[in-house]
Amino acid sequence: MRDPKVLIVGAGPAGLAAAAELTKRGVSDILIIDRDDAPGGLPRFCAHPGFGIGYSAIPRFGPEFSARLVRAVEDKNVRILCSTTMTALDNGPAVSITGPECGYRIIKPRTVILATGIREANRGNRMVPGDRPEAGVLTTGLLQQMVARSVPFPAAMKSIVVVGTEHVSFSAIWTAHHAGLKVRMMVDDGPRISSFRPVGWLAKAIGIDIRLRTHVAAIKARDNRVSGIVVDGPRGTETIACDGVVFTAGWIPEVAAVATGPVKVDGQTGGLAVNRAGLTNVPGVFAAGNVLSPLKASGSCAIQGRRVGLSVAKYLGSQS
Repeated sequence: MRDPKVLIVGAGPAGLAAAAELTKRGVSDILIIDRDDAPGGLPRFCAHPGFGIGYSAIPRFGPEFSARLVRAVEDKNVRILCSTTMTALDNGPAVSITGPECGYRIIKPRTVILATGIREANRGNRMVPGDRPEAGVLTTGLLQQMVARSVPFPAAMKSIVVVGTEHVSFSAIWTAHHAGLKVRMMVDDGPRISSFRPVGWLAKAIGIDIRLRTHVAAIKARDNRVSGIVVDGPRGTETIACDGVVFTAGWIPEVAAVATGPVKVDGQTGGLAVNRAGLTNVPGVFAAGNVLSPLKASGSCAIQGRRVGLSVAKYLGSQS
């Protein structure tokens, strides 16, 4: 396996859009790696509209938007290695990767684009106490992947509580509905719904109780499955019966693989620190998308990826 000219870490909207822009600028020999089993990023598990705003001519369903991004780099001298993980990045740049097709190796591309995205804060990140059942505690991403991959839910799992009221929280409701799960309640410690107000009205119209200024105080379990949650809010402390809890949002930039290396992390955002061109403090290492700061929509990530692709093309030209 030869060293590529450009290594892109992350095959989501930012990484794929960066690759597409690089090919338009005449840059070849691009390698994209992603730890998932297929390219496309989080949108490929989100079977609802609203993806690609600002980047695509019209908003699209998540899987369709992902597929269009992948098609844009096919047959363009772009290699994509899935199930492949970056484990370290050092000056050079030198990148340690591991995967079934490449084994473990250190590659030395001329430039690197970090587009590793974000992850949701899970129960552990939120330090929610209580019982620890084997089944029934999920994040939106896990819920969506289970539905997209037709992974069966436990037979006893019929109703859930969604923690959060951001856009992705209502995406979780959509997914749960398609999976045949009843959403009993949404819980958010904020004073108002974090998403668009009309979606909150719609949720209430279909019988979902929305509790604001309320947090999950504990998770209850019976027979190693979720049996309810304890919530604390303006109504006092209550136990809400349910079979599952879905933690949504609480986004964390995915910087674990570079946290001990030379690339600087922004203390305020928790993401990578870059200049206006998307260049980090390490020469030849750029970054784009939600790895910089969370809460950018897929279209915004793709737009930023495209801009960084242009920056990298100019950088390579200046190094020739």
